[in-house]
Amino acid sequence: MPLEHAPAPPAPAFERDWAKAMEDSRHSYSLTPLHDVVRTWQLRLAAAPAVDAYMDSGRDESGFVDLDDVLGTRP
Repeated sequence: MPLEHAPAPPAPAFERDWAKAMEDSRHSYSLTPLHDVVRTWQLRLAAAPAVDAYMDSGRDESGFVDLDDVLGTRP
């Protein structure tokens, strides 16, 4: 499936995640939530070419895989 036909993530997905992490950081006085958002999005972006190649291969998977199963547990 070409990139232009792939469904877009929810309207500002990164901004939504970042805003929640900022709020969590304000309450916890920790930068860990912000680091987690950056790490998660870096992994998503790194995986995008593999996802595109899989979709282009014509294989249809109607099920889903939990993102934590793909990215692993975060510290």
